[in-house]
Amino acid sequence: MQTKDYSREELQYHQSENNYTLIVPKKFLSAKDIIVKKKNSDGSFSNADVEVRDEENHILIITTIPIDIRLEILEE
Repeated sequence: MQTKDYSREELQYHQSENNYTLIVPKKFLSAKDIIVKKKNSDGSFSNADVEVRDEENHILIITTIPIDIRLEILEE
């Protein structure tokens, strides 16, 4: 399994929808290949309450609050 970390500063805020998004290039991934975790204040990670959309060229992660995110990429 591979991991990729994103800081809350990398999220884009959308005022009209009142949410934050992260766009991850799809390459050879699909939404079912990743697990999204949030970084806790103690440095540990737990499952994030986010929406994951499988778009044509990327994976879109939507959250209502800015959080540091870790993507766990599942390998076959």
